[in-house]
Parts: sequence; structure tokens; C-alpha cells
Amino acid sequence: MTIHARRTRSALHLLARETGWQVRLYLRDRAAVFFTFAFPPLVLFFWSRQPWQDVLSATAFVAALALAMAGYAGLAMGVAASREAGLLKRVRSSPMPMALHIIARVVACGLLGALALGVTLGAGSVWLSLPVNLAGILGLLPALILGFAALGSWGLVVGSLARTAVAASYLVNATLFPLFLLSVLAQRGMLPEWAASFVPLLPLQNLAVLIQATLKGDGALVFSPTLTLLVWATLGLVLAAHRLSRPL
Repeated sequence: MTIHARRTRSALHLLARETGWQVRLYLRDRAAVFFTFAFPPLVLFFWSRQPWQDVLSATAFVAALALAMAGYAGLAMGVAASREAGLLKRVRSSPMPMALHIIARVVACGLLGALALGVTLGAGSVWLSLPVNLAGILGLLPALILGFAALGSWGLVVGSLARTAVAASYLVNATLFPLFLLSVLAQRGMLPEWAASFVPLLPLQNLAVLIQATLKGDGALVFSPTLTLLVWATLGLVLAAHRLSRPL
């Protein structure tokens, strides 16, 4: 085995261990577990009880929210809390590369977000008789990766900007839930025309549209949401890389 192969194997082993540790840390936070795994199904249950609501559309929007709770909120508050505790400075002075630590956080939140989305889809299947099969779930993988890249990258940006976990929670609450409510109100036609024109540009809205189109088996509507999420992901990754490359 060459030196390069040994280093690669060692880095992958370290990444796997750090990812597992980040998953355990996330699951120890009861509030994070509730809002990631329990809150979206509860929203789906009560929202779908409305007689005007389309079950597929409601499930897609809440599934997007579930992914955002882990990818956007989880990364933002996790990075901010680590910054507040001085953990990021200690990581920089340790043998572990900062990039590997951040990647482990992203992978952990991505796995938990995918699980939360699966729980939400399962709730929709059980409670609302939504037709969900294995092929449909596997077909969601490209949309989930792109949506998580868009939401998670901005979660890293927010986490790098907030000096405390409390400040990060304020920023998350001031952005995530209004984005969700704007999408819901636009779906019901309750927004003025000027406000409704901005909704197709929002990442959460486009992720929900991709999820809905994939579950429905309709590929005609995916180009515009895919392009929009790609732009959000690119901008977020550039800003996150710039912010996290500096000492926090």
C-alpha cells in the first residue's frame, strides 16, 4: 500500500469517526431531535387536515422543511455553538484538519436530514394514504443532494456569522419559518402579486417543487427549480468556504 493510499484510508477512517460523533452530539440535543423528527410530521398532520389542502403538495412542502431543519438550522446552530464554546479554535490547533471537521458536520446533518425526510414521507403514507414506494424515494436522491447543498451551505454561512448559538437560533427563526409560510401563502393565493413573484426564487419552495414532481413522476417541471437551487448552492458554498477559511 502506497503512502498516498494510507493517508486516504486514514482520512476516511477519521471522517467516519468524526461523523459518528457529530451524529451522537446532535441526537443528544432534545430540542434539535424534536424539531427535526417530530415537528414536521405534526405540521403535516394538522396542515393536511384542511379541506383545501392537496396531500401530495402538503407532504412535499413539509418534507422540504424536515430537510431544512437538519441541513440549515442544524448546521447554523451547531457551528455557532461550537464557535461560542471555542471548539473551532481548538480544532484548528489539533491534528484534525478543519475541512474534515466541517465535512463531518455536513455529512452528519445530511444523514439526519434524509432520515427526517423519510420519517415525514412515512407519516404521509400512513396517515394520508400518500402513495410512496421505494423507487420514488430513491428517485428523490438527486433533489435531496441539491436541496441539502443549497440549504446546508447557507446554514454554514449563518453559523459562521453568529457569535452565539442564541444569535444563530434567532437568525434561523427569522429566515426559515417565514420562507415556509411564504410558500404556503403563495400556494393558497393569499400573497399580493409583488410578493408572490419572489416565491419561485426561494430555495425551500424549489426543493418542495422538486420533491413533489419526483413523487408525482412528472419531470416537466424540474429544470427551473434545479437551476435555482444550483445557484443558491453555489453562492452558499463560496461564502461558507470564505468564512470558514478564516479563524472564527
